[in-house]
Amino acid sequence: MAYAKHDPRAISSHGLTEEQDGREQPGTGLAFGLLGSLEVSIGGTLMPIRGVRQRALLARLLLAQGRVVSVDSLVADVWDGRPPRTARTQVSICVAALRKLFRGAGCTDEVIVTVQPGYRLNVDGHRLDTMEFAREVESGYSLGQEGRLMEAAEVLKGALRLWRGPALSDVPAQFAETAAVHLSEQRLLATEQLMTIRTELGEHRAIIAELSALLHAHPMREQLRATLMRAQYRAGQRAEALRTFREGRALSIDELGLEPGAELQALHDAILNDTIPAPSAADLNGVAEPVVSPSELPLDVADITGRHSELQALDDLLAQIPRRRTAVCFVSGSPGIGKTALAVHWGRENARHFPDGQLYVDLREAASGSPERTALTVLQRFLRSLGVHHDHMPQDLGECSAAYRSTLTDRRVLIIIDNAASYSEVEPLLPGGGQCCVLVAGLERFMHSRDATDLRLGPLGHADSIALLASIIGPDRITAEPVVVNRLLELCARLPLAIRAAGVRLANKPHWRIVDLVDRLADPERRLETLSHGETSLRGCFDRAVRRLPPDIAAAYQALSVIPGDDFDVRTASEVLHTSVSDAEDRLERLVDLNLLEAGRRMRSVGCLRYRYAHLLRLHAGQLLAEQSLEAATLRLTDRIRRNAPTTRVSAR
Repeated sequence: MAYAKHDPRAISSHGLTEEQDGREQPGTGLAFGLLGSLEVSIGGTLMPIRGVRQRALLARLLLAQGRVVSVDSLVADVWDGRPPRTARTQVSICVAALRKLFRGAGCTDEVIVTVQPGYRLNVDGHRLDTMEFAREVESGYSLGQEGRLMEAAEVLKGALRLWRGPALSDVPAQFAETAAVHLSEQRLLATEQLMTIRTELGEHRAIIAELSALLHAHPMREQLRATLMRAQYRAGQRAEALRTFREGRALSIDELGLEPGAELQALHDAILNDTIPAPSAADLNGVAEPVVSPSELPLDVADITGRHSELQALDDLLAQIPRRRTAVCFVSGSPGIGKTALAVHWGRENARHFPDGQLYVDLREAASGSPERTALTVLQRFLRSLGVHHDHMPQDLGECSAAYRSTLTDRRVLIIIDNAASYSEVEPLLPGGGQCCVLVAGLERFMHSRDATDLRLGPLGHADSIALLASIIGPDRITAEPVVVNRLLELCARLPLAIRAAGVRLANKPHWRIVDLVDRLADPERRLETLSHGETSLRGCFDRAVRRLPPDIAAAYQALSVIPGDDFDVRTASEVLHTSVSDAEDRLERLVDLNLLEAGRRMRSVGCLRYRYAHLLRLHAGQLLAEQSLEAATLRLTDRIRRNAPTTRVSAR
């Protein structure tokens, strides 16, 4: 795919100077580029996208890859959680300007479509380099698994040629930085795969310099280090290969306090014993090596603090695996409590106990309609990661689940299932055997097996909350205002995501005192907005949690926020919800199960339970209700104006 103003001298991620591949652009279709600076072209001619907001909005729609992006999400992301009052109007203006630009360039399709509750960029008939990169990389992986190594290498080189520089380099927004990190990781994974294939094709001498440069830039990548060691050994540089291992081992111990992974240590032992075979004629003709164990866990949270008892409970799973065959733990808690951070942190710290791989899926991102369809999509992806060729991939959920269980038999694999909304999504993803461990993170606990471990996260303790804040802003600012720090933690409800967001605000404002932030948070109308900053957006986290609720439960979550006082009983809830006491109690208990409400004390006089919100969730529920009421009032006013508008008649002469 040739993008306008692509520099033919650009250095690709595998270290080679590459020319453009010369594929033609479609006549009237647009070519969107995110793998570098944001670019839009038609017929090879660049189109100017002027204005920071326009570029950010277009980038956000492109990253959605054809999915609808709500206006609220656009407002939050384009303005990094600090939108002006006119943000929604400005979004409409930006969309109109982009539509006009695309039409003026000769694009006859409706590129940006209005779909409630926002907009969708129609990628059909157009080209997006991130999607093409993903398709070509997947094709390269498949060819490698088929043993067609030379073809796989060419396809991966073509995919990496799509990169023109750092992704989204000219879009100054937090969401763009987060997406760029993810895309860069995919680029590096493709580079590692290409280097492995080129080694097996006998190019080990030619790529030693490239591998050394890549490893210098990414010293903690064990796959790169293993490939360099293998290339050095096959090039007759046995001493250099052992030195490469020693350097990596020292770095791993110094930085992480861990020995290198099992694969790297096994390779070191094989080099010591001269048991690594040279590439055979069959290798050079394209016979694939056994599949490398997957390593799919996201980046760790650097400032995870406390959770000592919870981490110990997860450590106890390791002792249960040989006895139980598969250990399952449900990690539940309210939005922003740190479920994902805990699971990923523990998984990375204990990856050495799972030498056959680590699998990860975010079920919210993987959702494909029904729970059954989602489970099938995830299982097929897991099977590809575990080495099952696409020609042998089952298309039925039952067959796919059986193949998954068979593949994991006698394997020791960690599986993290994130943002689970129902047990029906999770059940097909649980291995039937093998010495595996499964961590399921979600709002709700799914205790469908007495053998499963239940781990419910609550707010951080006071000391851990202070330690988390200090890790972001430094201990000096903590000791300078100890009383105010306590008030800040109360306003954040000792919720890790809220504390982290407050810490980021203070770190970005070194001229602020902590009391300055506390004064802003003291206003309930501004509290969620102040704690919603980029990837640490508290409002965004709460919104995503509520978005997947059944309509009646979501409506109850919002409506109950009008009840004054700290807590309320079932009868009051039934009056607000305009339903029977028993039906109201069912909805309240469902919200408790989802960790969106808390069950309080029982009233002795009538025997009724009291219920309450965590105060940040009450603010969120109230804002959602107010926004919904405002939207309904606006629609009524618009409809009244339209019905009362005078009809203009033109008389004939």
